[in-house]
Amino acid sequence: MKIRAFAVAALVVCLLAIGARADAVRANGVPQLVKLTYLAGVSNWGPTDGEGVLEFSFAEAYARVDVKNLKPAEGFTYEGWLVAPDGASFRVGDIAVNAAGVGNLEAKLAEMKRFDYNLFVVAGRPTATAAGSLPTQKSIAGRFTVISDSPANRPGESRPQVLPDTGEAAGTTTAERLGRTLAVLAVASGIAIAGFRLTRRRTAHD
Repeated sequence: MKIRAFAVAALVVCLLAIGARADAVRANGVPQLVKLTYLAGVSNWGPTDGEGVLEFSFAEAYARVDVKNLKPAEGFTYEGWLVAPDGASFRVGDIAVNAAGVGNLEAKLAEMKRFDYNLFVVAGRPTATAAGSLPTQKSIAGRFTVISDSPANRPGESRPQVLPDTGEAAGTTTAERLGRTLAVLAVASGIAIAGFRLTRRRTAHD
């Protein structure tokens, strides 16, 4: 009976581990990509051929912005802002650009208090003004929709079609994780079956 109990316990632990892993993946969310262009109805300043990409994850609390064709404007600093439907805004940070108009920004979103933003704007702030509210000079921008697949206090994101090449080793795919899970489950099931058979043999001999 001890062997049988051990086999059953191993199977239960395996199933619990699988459930915990699935919940962790759902909680982490996935990055979302947003294309930034000179957006009609929003953009009113800066190069009309400017463009870029915003990569962010509210669940992971980070944002990365890459831009090009945004040559330095004398007396202005480029900034990245998230904007909500009601006009509320959140400053992500400064975007430093070089003489060729290429720049980037990487920032943490740790101080974010809400997650209903649906617009990202690259704005130009006059160097003589203090940082505070969203500048009126709006350059490239992009709209997006965050799809929540978890409770309100744990927002999720929609999966992007293409992820940027970060130079890091690629993580395991869904198929690979599923294969590992099935392998672990098969081993646990084998242990349980072996335990049952051994118990029956001992019972028969007795």
